[in-house]
Amino acid sequence: MKDHILNSSHEATLVAIVLQGDPCLLGSALSSDSIIEPKRGPLIPGMVAVKAATLRAGAFGCTISGAGPTAVAVTDTIEKGKIIAEAMVGMFLMKGKLKASASIEKLDRT
Repeated sequence: MKDHILNSSHEATLVAIVLQGDPCLLGSALSSDSIIEPKRGPLIPGMVAVKAATLRAGAFGCTISGAGPTAVAVTDTIEKGKIIAEAMVGMFLMKGKLKASASIEKLDRT
């Protein structure tokens, strides 16, 4: 129950952060899941290594989308996004033996 209350409190914070447009806080908020990612993340081949690689490459945060198969990382520039994307795709292949692709998108708050 404690984890569900904590995750619920993060929902409103996440909306405020998106409206504010702060990528550092957004990355931190996305990385704070205490329910889905701890259970599902280890079941995605290579995901633990992918998350670590994105953070080393400069991401402000990284998480999975629901139960997967999408992984999301947040940074503040397209250039850093390219470096992080390469790290993610490479690590999925190396550690997870998974073929992956990446898309770099700019946050649209409209």
